[in-house]
Amino acid sequence: MVSLLLFPDMTGIWEGTYSRINEKDELLFRHKSKLTLHLKGNEWRQSNLYMFENGREEFHNFGLSLFSEDGVMKYDNPRITGEAWEANGGKNILLWWTYKQIPGSMLYEMITPISPTHRMRVWQHSMNGKFEGITMIEEHKKADQSAISLSHYDQSSYIKET
Repeated sequence: MVSLLLFPDMTGIWEGTYSRINEKDELLFRHKSKLTLHLKGNEWRQSNLYMFENGREEFHNFGLSLFSEDGVMKYDNPRITGEAWEANGGKNILLWWTYKQIPGSMLYEMITPISPTHRMRVWQHSMNGKFEGITMIEEHKKADQSAISLSHYDQSSYIKET
């Protein structure tokens, strides 16, 4: 197994803000987030909680994803399929994925740490080969993965409307 340089630093509980901008540079929405990320050996677990100003909540449990011998994480869950890997000598993480319920969707993401407890992320959105905008994300680490019980990942995904 390839030694992971950056993924271990990305574990824990991260809170931040997502800002989605369309291809015309218009803000579509902004919401708060709480990501819970855990790594043990080659096993990655992740959940994302999105909290909107109108009270809407989305909780996405991405389940268990495994890293291959060459350090590429492949994920395939009810929501998305894709891959993630470290780049630039472990200075960035790159991802691609597609939403299973949205044929033709393709997203590319770059995660860059600013400090051990502060990171920035950018998603590039496309649909059937046409640029559809970006999502900018700024997050701060609130706790190490030792604060996460693995039973957290027993929760099912949900969407709570207001």
